[in-house]
Amino acid sequence: MATDYSTQLPIFWFNILDSAIQDKIENSADIWGGDIQYAALCAADSISVYQVELAVTQYYQRYGADLVDLLNRAGDAFDELEIGAPVLAILTAPTLGSFCDLLCRYSVHIHPLLKIFSRETEKGELELWVVTHEFADEITLAIHLSLGLYLSVILKLIRRYLKAPKLCLPVHINKITIGEEVTAVFEQVFNIELKQGYPARYFLFSKELIDKVHRQTNPELHEQLKILAEKQTTNTLENSIIFKVNDVFKRKQVTDITLEKVALELYMSARTLNRKLQQQGVSFRRLYDKYRLEQSLKMLNQQNASVTHIAHEMGFSDSSAFSRAFKRWTGDSPKKIG
Repeated sequence: MATDYSTQLPIFWFNILDSAIQDKIENSADIWGGDIQYAALCAADSISVYQVELAVTQYYQRYGADLVDLLNRAGDAFDELEIGAPVLAILTAPTLGSFCDLLCRYSVHIHPLLKIFSRETEKGELELWVVTHEFADEITLAIHLSLGLYLSVILKLIRRYLKAPKLCLPVHINKITIGEEVTAVFEQVFNIELKQGYPARYFLFSKELIDKVHRQTNPELHEQLKILAEKQTTNTLENSIIFKVNDVFKRKQVTDITLEKVALELYMSARTLNRKLQQQGVSFRRLYDKYRLEQSLKMLNQQNASVTHIAHEMGFSDSSAFSRAFKRWTGDSPKKIG
């Protein structure tokens, strides 16, 4: 990952990670690149993805598996009130399904490049998927380690909503790049059950858990929080070129999407659109492929959707071409998802 990767995250990511580091060692500035860089981050209102991933990697290189406890402490340090109405609307949802739906909707306030969405399985379970902007064949050690930080915050929100701080959840992951010795530590510290070999990362809610979750919520308060959350989300997304591009995607047939057509709808040249996306650390092709992945995952959840049909809908010449792309995106074949 290039050092000028400029996608910005809310500053709470620095605050919670730095708080956890200070609990563990005396001088956290060294982990952030020295006193000058640390002072700049303390005064900033955002932090880049690269800076977060670099700090996590630096800590792991020095302290090894102790990183897992650090990430858990960082999750504990997360204050839901920092995000405001979106998280409060999520936490006052009347059902686990609506909790997942709102978490997907408002995830932009947590991490703009993490795509979160849920799906119901044939068995009546709920899967809460977390898709990063990288594909499976691009996952580096830094990316994999940092994902633990992001998942720790999502896990805290799940347990907070369920009012079950000790709840053990299955977490499915596509591969472990930090060794088997750390897998056991992850399970112990986070109190999760890691399921390896899966083509994506998701939390699994059993049908039994879904059926027994009954929240006594205040419907009027929840609706007011949603109104405030929608205003906050609209303001955030209106300034996001990534959201604007994805919004155009949703209005078009997948096979009709091109850089030129999307740029035209956004009243700019293809060159300007490319430049704006590069400033956010992504490319048009990357967003397009990620959108096709999301749509593919949703279609694979439909009982009557064949791989051949999905390949056609997603603009591939045949099912083999789609399967090759899907494996590069997720690390496995589409048949293992459906």
